[in-house]
Amino acid sequence: MIITDNNSKNKVTMKAVQGKELGDIDAMLTVEDNISMPNLDDLSAKKRKKSIIIQTHAVSLACGDCRVLSGKTRKFQGPPSFPYIPGGDCSGIVWKIPTETECPFQVGDRIAARFTEGPRGALAEYAIIDTTVCEKIPDNISFEEGAVLASASPATLLAERIREGERVLIIGAGGGVGSHTCQIMRRQQRASYIVGVSLTPDRLLQDPLNYNEAINYSEKDIFSMNKFNG
Repeated sequence: MIITDNNSKNKVTMKAVQGKELGDIDAMLTVEDNISMPNLDDLSAKKRKKSIIIQTHAVSLACGDCRVLSGKTRKFQGPPSFPYIPGGDCSGIVWKIPTETECPFQVGDRIAARFTEGPRGALAEYAIIDTTVCEKIPDNISFEEGAVLASASPATLLAERIREGERVLIIGAGGGVGSHTCQIMRRQQRASYIVGVSLTPDRLLQDPLNYNEAINYSEKDIFSMNKFNG
């Protein structure tokens, strides 16, 4: 989603995806161009201090988005009401920052962010982002890559716990976090042996993951395997 409007400061409405109900995708989602622009003043003072507005350049749709769209996890992930704007992980350019507090970002910064309260609000020309879950995008990373990597960022924190030579078991090994954790543990932390657990274990043994061992959790219970206990 690339922004081309040079008069954005005067805009009162924007183009955005609207989720109006649950069900068939064609009936559930529409794209409309008369949606009110996000406004930091609509937030509580506490929430406004850690929020910014970005011009959205890319949105990454993942499993969480699919669950929300299906309605299967509505009690936990919403949406709290209809209509709503789907999409959580995104990237873009900082457009507006709060004035009453010091902000770690400046207008014009390229940033990527993941969702907090639920995967919604991003599939629009402009989106409100929580500054506690976003970071500047390096010059060698595209907006699309930044959006995809946003929710995989915990992989770095997980990998940093591993010391050189340690053996590691990763559950959910083929997902965004698991696949990045494996690569960081091997290349930077120098783990000696990495085992991945997934429903598709063959993929884990191939490039770029190259797990030392892969286990299909539908066939084996890893918690009852002696080599993973004690």
